[in-house]
Amino acid sequence: MHRRTFMMTGACLPSVAGSAWPWLAHGAARNSMVAVVDSTLAHGVALAEYAAHRQWPIFETGDDIGVLWYTTLAPLLGATSARSAPRLIGLTRASDFFVLGEFATRAGHRIERSDEHGTGAHAQPVHVAFAFAPR
Repeated sequence: MHRRTFMMTGACLPSVAGSAWPWLAHGAARNSMVAVVDSTLAHGVALAEYAAHRQWPIFETGDDIGVLWYTTLAPLLGATSARSAPRLIGLTRASDFFVLGEFATRAGHRIERSDEHGTGAHAQPVHVAFAFAPR
C-alpha cells in the first residue's frame, strides 16, 4: 500500500474508526469486512484502494443505493448470527448514507459515522464515513 493512500484513508475515517474500533478490529481480524464506496468522492478512491489491499469485497454505490441494499448488502449482512455477520465500512454522499443508515438500523445494526462538512454558513455534509456492525 502506498503511504499516501494510507494517509488519505486514515484522514477520512478517524472518528469512525476510533469509536467503532473494537468491533471493526474484530471484523478485520476475521477478514469479514465489506466496503461501500462512492468513487466519485475524493477520499472514496483511497478507501477503495485500502479495502482492495485488505482483500475486502468492495461495492460501488451506483445510481440507486436502495437496489444495492436489497440485492447485495442485506443478504450479505443478514448472516444467521451476529458473530458470523460481516461488518460494513464505507464512504458515501450524505443522501446515500441516510438511506443505508435507515435500512441498517431497521435490520438491527449498530452505526458509527463521521461527516465532513463544506464551508459556509449553511454547510451541508460533503460525505459521510461510516461503519455498521450487528448488535
